[in-house]
Amino acid sequence: MFALLKIISSFVVFPGIIVLLFLVLSFILYKKRNKAWRIFLALSFVFYIASSNWFAYLVSKTLYIPDTDDNGRYIVVLGGGIDIYNSEREIGKHTLRRLYRAYQLYLKNPRRIIVTGGVVTKGIPEASVMRDVLVSFGVPEENIIVEERARNTYENAKYTYELVGSVPITLVTSTTHMRRSLLSFGKFFSKIYHVQADYPIDFRNVYLDYVPNHGGFYTFSQVFYEWIGILQYALFKK
Repeated sequence: MFALLKIISSFVVFPGIIVLLFLVLSFILYKKRNKAWRIFLALSFVFYIASSNWFAYLVSKTLYIPDTDDNGRYIVVLGGGIDIYNSEREIGKHTLRRLYRAYQLYLKNPRRIIVTGGVVTKGIPEASVMRDVLVSFGVPEENIIVEERARNTYENAKYTYELVGSVPITLVTSTTHMRRSLLSFGKFFSKIYHVQADYPIDFRNVYLDYVPNHGGFYTFSQVFYEWIGILQYALFKK
């Protein structure tokens, strides 16, 4: 009964309700012999695919790159966003996971950590908040280099290079973001080690991975965003 209720509830909230709505419209139009039923059936299928964990898991594999050893002279952590609500701010979940992974690497092999991330629209630089989090973890502030001008991945690489030159680095970012990050950093650095910080989706191959859910939709959106970013890099080299 619990499993049945979970499956039903997935179709009464977003994005499952959109899948159900298009499916019902398709059925109604089919009964009325309106050929437009095929369009709504296709839309229902597309929304189902784009919001299912199993599909998000499969497409995320297109971006996956296995970790290397950690032999960089510096650990470079890319900002993944900060959250601002009613003038209050906190570190974004992707950024926090990247910082925690960098901290684990730091504990095994202490060296300086570069945090890179500026202001995209308004607010304060990501890197400033990232530094404060690392200090709260116990990293001495003198071991943290703050780069707070970068507004995108290419600028993360460019401004990091301007700070330390082409030395071996260990790059820390999210699994879905790593491939695009390596393209940008590879333009400036000749030796890059890399370690993933957070995985794109919680996939356990259970029944909930085969019904629409917001987590699957969010992950698919992330993967699609990265595909566009990689295409942009291929066209413009930045």
